[in-house]
Amino acid sequence: MTALNTAKIIRRVRQRLEVSQEGLSRLLNATKGAIQHWERGRNNPDLARLLALRQLCPPGAERKELEALIRQVQAEVAPLPLGGQPLPKPEGGGKGFQLPPVRPNENLVLLRRENARLRRQVDKLQAAVERRNEKLRILEDLATELQREVAQLRAGGFAKTSAPPAAS
Repeated sequence: MTALNTAKIIRRVRQRLEVSQEGLSRLLNATKGAIQHWERGRNNPDLARLLALRQLCPPGAERKELEALIRQVQAEVAPLPLGGQPLPKPEGGGKGFQLPPVRPNENLVLLRRENARLRRQVDKLQAAVERRNEKLRILEDLATELQREVAQLRAGGFAKTSAPPAAS
């Protein structure tokens, strides 16, 4: 079995969830730096965080990749005995291992709303900065123009008279 690319899977799942690295770190109770390291392939998340991420991920190709990654990590953490004995089947038949059912996460909805609010706030701040930059450019142009006029006046026109005014 070939090793799955954990970094790409984590990044795809985060993008599917439409959250930032900081947002995902909040959801998984990890640091933003940890998420960055996972996405760059420097470190790998533990099984508990992968399972939490699986609960957040909606059905689709990303979730299937994540489940395959979880199975790979589980095999590394608790490999089958050397005799090749399969896991005991659960009562009532079925597959040897079932992942827990996915419950929709209300925090994800709240986080998306918060991300949208922050994006609007950033857009407003950028517009304010652009307005201030335009005002600054206008003031700089005015200052340059005044400096030219002062230089012209000094160079050309005013000859100081040394004679005192006539007394009457």
